[in-house]
Amino acid sequence: MQINFDNKINEIIKILALEAERFGVKIYFIGGLVRDVLMGKKPLDIDILVEGDAIEFVQSLGDFVQIKSLHKDFGTIKTQILDVDIDFASTRKEIYPISGCLPTVEKIGCKLEEDLIRRDFTINAMAFLINPNLDFTLVDKFSGQEDLKKGILRLLHDNSIIDDPTRILRGLDFELRFNFKFDSNAQKLIQEYLKAPNREGLSVDRVILTLRKLFCSPDRAQKAFREFLKRNYYKILFDKCDLNYSEIEKAVSLFSPENLSEVYINYIFAQNIEKKEFKNRVEIYKYFKTLNVEDLCVYWAKTKDDNAILYFNKLKNVELKISGQDLLNLGFKQGKIFGEIFDALLEAKLADNCDIESFEDEIEFVKNNFLK
Repeated sequence: MQINFDNKINEIIKILALEAERFGVKIYFIGGLVRDVLMGKKPLDIDILVEGDAIEFVQSLGDFVQIKSLHKDFGTIKTQILDVDIDFASTRKEIYPISGCLPTVEKIGCKLEEDLIRRDFTINAMAFLINPNLDFTLVDKFSGQEDLKKGILRLLHDNSIIDDPTRILRGLDFELRFNFKFDSNAQKLIQEYLKAPNREGLSVDRVILTLRKLFCSPDRAQKAFREFLKRNYYKILFDKCDLNYSEIEKAVSLFSPENLSEVYINYIFAQNIEKKEFKNRVEIYKYFKTLNVEDLCVYWAKTKDDNAILYFNKLKNVELKISGQDLLNLGFKQGKIFGEIFDALLEAKLADNCDIESFEDEIEFVKNNFLK
């Protein structure tokens, strides 16, 4: 199998393959790169699996490689070689002491098959053996290529979802990106898990990271969130939820946030958001000024408070041009009078049909109302 790398990357890979032979290890392209190449896509990231200790192997390369970071417990190392980012990982065997927790590494430098079986789906458990001649040999111990052709998401073992429930969300991401489907066994195992989810060791940070990837595409975010609710995937986190996709979609249409991923994640985790009571527009302005547009979406979706719309459409761009120094220059002494002046001016500028626009208008307002 040939891969359409540019000449510089081909030269790097050839050198790495020769060094691996000299060092006495086998190295492989792994995971998403293999899947993408078999689907006819150009690989974006280069991940290399070392059947052995990746850190020792990379360190043996000397000045040829620039080490950016390493994680000794997991046997991973991020590098840059001739300005090309390449991530190396050791083959490793993992166990999950508790459902949903981060895995514990039982062994670094295990056999290739022990590493592949810890992965999520068969389509991501394939590897290309890297040779100096750049004709890469496919290693497919779990029929991933056949599943790829059929568009099937098949788990590598029956405890896969129990070990890592975020695989449910990753599978949904593959469905939306590539039109893949869970096979019947995966569907059965997912439904069994959702009936009695074990959240004792659940890594919420890992769930959020997976959700961020799931909702990252503006083209797919809305559908992804609908499916997340429709399929009860929220039960990975909660027994019940008060989420409503029509409410958050309406909020998105009203406020046009740039970061849809954060909107949906914040909405999922929003708890006990109640409608605020405001006495005037100054209070409305000051409260919503502290929120970014993503949080504004979530607040409105949860409360239907039209004050949020008022702020966004009419009030958010109002700013005072005068400063405390300007008040000192007018002869005021620093104290609570400053706050009274700023609030009065802000209230006037927030009013409908306000004609206070320039710095000079603000100075005139202060003189007319506080220097009489």
